[in-house]
Amino acid sequence: MTSEVVPTKDHVQMTFTVANGSSEKLTGLRVQMCVMLKGLIGFEQTTNANKVFDSPFAACRDASGNRWIITAWRPCVRAWGNPPCPCLHSDPQVPDCPPDESRSVRGVIAFYQGADIHTELRRLRQSILDGAKQTR
Repeated sequence: MTSEVVPTKDHVQMTFTVANGSSEKLTGLRVQMCVMLKGLIGFEQTTNANKVFDSPFAACRDASGNRWIITAWRPCVRAWGNPPCPCLHSDPQVPDCPPDESRSVRGVIAFYQGADIHTELRRLRQSILDGAKQTR
């Protein structure tokens, strides 16, 4: 497994790759991708009341209600949060991977300041996620 993180002007692009070194096809591999918020001032609330889940997006607003952290992975099988632990999840499923091959999933972490998170998620879906689809 390898991971790559590339910062851009307005988001962070991530790639997670699995290499199959076995003699069997890997199928149904779901990956739990956690964005831990505990150490971020204003984002440490232990609740889902400050979060929006609109698959593939998981977004959290800070205590002021105006700053957001957003994550998304494709293909996402579950966008969720764990109320006792301040975190976000957009969990992808890696495409089936034959022996001696590799498969990747791609994701983003983005930041938004404003009140209209749903418009921002639509913008991200069109502008960023179109380039963050699964790859072989």
